[in-house]
Amino acid sequence: MEVVDSCQSGRMRSLPLLLFVACQPSSPDALPEPHPPATYPVTEAPYTTLQGVWAPISPDAATEAAIDADELTTRDHAQFGDWTLGVEWTDGNPWTERVELAPAFSLGTERRSLAWVWQLADPQLIDEESPIRLEAFEPLYRPHGHLSVQILEAHVRTADKLAQATRPFDFALFAGDLTDSSQSNEMDWFLTAIAGGDINPDSGADDDPVPGPGNDYNDPFTSVGLAAPWYAVLGNHDALHIGGFGEIDEALVQGAQGAEAFEHEYLPTGWLDGSTTDAALVTDGSTPRDPQRRPLRDVEMLQRLHEADGLPEGHGLTAAAVEEGRGYYSVLPMAPKPIRLIGLHTVDSSVVVPQGVMDEAQLEWLQEELAAAEAANEMVIVMSHHRAVDFAGASPVSGDALAATLAASDAVAVHVVGHGHSNTVDIYSDEQIPHGYYELMMASTVDFPMQSRLLEFVDEGNGYLSIYATNVDHNSLEDSLAHHGRFIAAARLAFPGLGSVGDIADYWRGELEDQNLLLRVPIPDRVRDELDKHEWSAAIESETSLLALTAP
Repeated sequence: MEVVDSCQSGRMRSLPLLLFVACQPSSPDALPEPHPPATYPVTEAPYTTLQGVWAPISPDAATEAAIDADELTTRDHAQFGDWTLGVEWTDGNPWTERVELAPAFSLGTERRSLAWVWQLADPQLIDEESPIRLEAFEPLYRPHGHLSVQILEAHVRTADKLAQATRPFDFALFAGDLTDSSQSNEMDWFLTAIAGGDINPDSGADDDPVPGPGNDYNDPFTSVGLAAPWYAVLGNHDALHIGGFGEIDEALVQGAQGAEAFEHEYLPTGWLDGSTTDAALVTDGSTPRDPQRRPLRDVEMLQRLHEADGLPEGHGLTAAAVEEGRGYYSVLPMAPKPIRLIGLHTVDSSVVVPQGVMDEAQLEWLQEELAAAEAANEMVIVMSHHRAVDFAGASPVSGDALAATLAASDAVAVHVVGHGHSNTVDIYSDEQIPHGYYELMMASTVDFPMQSRLLEFVDEGNGYLSIYATNVDHNSLEDSLAHHGRFIAAARLAFPGLGSVGDIADYWRGELEDQNLLLRVPIPDRVRDELDKHEWSAAIESETSLLALTAP
């Protein structure tokens, strides 16, 4: 077995102390004794990016020179702290107001909070020890990937704290790419993180690279779970081999459950050694087999979501829809209140592309659902994994056709998406279309800046709707595994390949523009009349509870 192990360098001070009590691989002949799951804390008081934000550090000249000369590579993440790489705590950011769709906007006097929502996208939970991984291909290697499960769970704990400090979330939205390799164990980790319970992020052998409980990436831990109804859609990583590098065919299914490297058609296979403290790259040999690594086809993924614990039952999916492979749905998450959620299915496992794919039947269904929502005087929130501009040329329905359909309906309040791993807002409007809509993309939790988002929908009482979009860094302690993942992911930005952004300072200035947003949109009179028939909270959580939070 060829192992690239940066433990040999002896330079470890970049990493949290709890991670490096020892730097010796465990022997497969002498597996460590299992220990009980740990519970990881977050900061005592919650905070959002209104109070402060973790920003990436721009490398100095010496660090840039070492990267350019390949003296420092992404494989050397144990050394990152010896260079000017990582994160630093900076001031928070207020909301940026956007009024393009409501140029005459004015604040109302009879305001009410319609919905308080937590949103997350692209957790892409990674089983880094799987034989179908492609870590030897540099553009696909994430030096922080072995900490993806701890990072997601830190977001769940953060959301739980925020709900306690404000009010319970009306519902939560997960915009796809729940897994990275479409594996059964990755999906189990996601569902357990959301439902609550014990998670063992290890696979294959029972690894314990740093002896003791709760101090390394393969140690079991307990998730507190999310106390809110939730809905999800699938992304390309939930339906294809690592998002688009092959179908979930029988060869991949068998290869993932075996011990030998899966032979990809044109990319080098490589996985990470779970017995090493820094998850060292393995490029040949074998990995302990694990039947729980079986990749799931998209119908199986939908079945898992439909059967998942928590509310509501089915999470928007019906048994009939799952059987037919229809991953789209339309529900009233706060029934009988007139707010409709439409979840779209923008992946097709028979079309091996990472971009969005939609068939004509789904578009026709969407048009019918929007017409029904208009007739019922409902406000509509749309969720999909892909943006309109991220649709594939091979898709039977183009992204332009989807955008035109949404923009033509005055019921649509916002379209929330993932896939792009960045915070952006796009406006879809046309002189021929009197309404238009905002498309709001959420950053990934697997890559920097590793944020989730709070959405609050506020009826101003005067014909306008305000949508507060407030980003949240996971509130992990600075000596935690999740914060260490954030540190490595921010450092990754300085290297060529996956996640490279060029000039980090320029990238971050652009990223901050769309992190905290205040979107103003018109709301039809008929929808307001329907809203009047129901009770709503007079407390605007974004302006009261969130602004009252303090930086750690």
